[in-house]
Amino acid sequence: MIRPRKAIERLKKYRPPLEGRGGKLRLDFNENTVGCDPAVARALRRLFRPEWLSRYPEYEEGRSELARHFGVRREELLLANGTDDAIKMICDAFVDPGDTLLVPAPTFPVYEFFHHVAGGRVLRVRYDEHFRLPLREIVAALRRTRVRWAAFANPNNPTGTSIPPCDLRAILEAAPRTVVLVDEAYCDFSGETVLPWIRKYENLIVTRTFSKAFGLAALRMGFLMANRNLAEMIHRAQNPFAVNSVALVSACEAVRHSEFARAYAAQARASRSMLTRKLDAMGIPYVPSAANFVLTRVGDRASEIARRLRKKGILVRDWNYDPHLRGYLRFTVGSAAQTRRLIRELEALTGLVESRDGRKAWRDLTAFSSTGWFA
Repeated sequence: MIRPRKAIERLKKYRPPLEGRGGKLRLDFNENTVGCDPAVARALRRLFRPEWLSRYPEYEEGRSELARHFGVRREELLLANGTDDAIKMICDAFVDPGDTLLVPAPTFPVYEFFHHVAGGRVLRVRYDEHFRLPLREIVAALRRTRVRWAAFANPNNPTGTSIPPCDLRAILEAAPRTVVLVDEAYCDFSGETVLPWIRKYENLIVTRTFSKAFGLAALRMGFLMANRNLAEMIHRAQNPFAVNSVALVSACEAVRHSEFARAYAAQARASRSMLTRKLDAMGIPYVPSAANFVLTRVGDRASEIARRLRKKGILVRDWNYDPHLRGYLRFTVGSAAQTRRLIRELEALTGLVESRDGRKAWRDLTAFSSTGWFA
């Protein structure tokens, strides 16, 4: 029997969104919940001609326009088929079998996924009991271990927490020969970025996506930005036609109307505040978030709550399949009307939720983190 590499046999399956999400309120995978800018759809209708679709993509004009939007030089920006592809590009360029990736835990699982595909090993450093990045432990690990690259989502998924700039600076300076990825998929909601640092730190890579605030998740449009030399190394290993023309045209049209994404991000921030106020009132513990989602502990009946919400047409992310996240649901936030609908349905399910007073809820949440959340 033909067998794959051992690294592939050991891979854990990633859980994508369930099928049949059309027509439901999608609060499960942190997408834009209202759709993309209508200007993007109009631009695509103008361009959809048979002769246009029969040509291979041409990138340089669009790459230049997108670089201007981000405030970087064209040679500092690489187009990617979503952030996932950007992560794979890093592994393709730098990871040999046995190399070490350092990540905080928990975080976006795709960093580990592609690193394992490449045959690498993973070093996880747990967040502390207050969901702060354990800077001292990370810096110590970087200094005592030969780490090929390290990945930090900022804000982090699934916690929604942000990393202080001073901590990121300390990490970059502690390991100048380690490639450091700062994944800014949710920076439109936090308003924080280290993108200007790519010219100061030769080991820094910043990734962005148009799958969140810009509402282009179906087109898989992502970006990798680094200093010129680092970007050139990665570009050598890149698929020459990784991004399709439809995605590129849509991205360029989207940045011409970037006020749409800014307005949506403002809606999401207001909805996040609305939701957390209600969770406080209900005594339900949650992790303070800077992203477009809130991670909360509803108790042992989390999966039942998620199923009941689905019957009402509301999809939320159930983490109960993970033994370290049992009892937890993650709610994406979008428009005010959508968030009010979620709140009404949560209130109807109050009897299923293990609510607690605020002080005890925080003790429970932090105690759970110290007993296994971050394994």
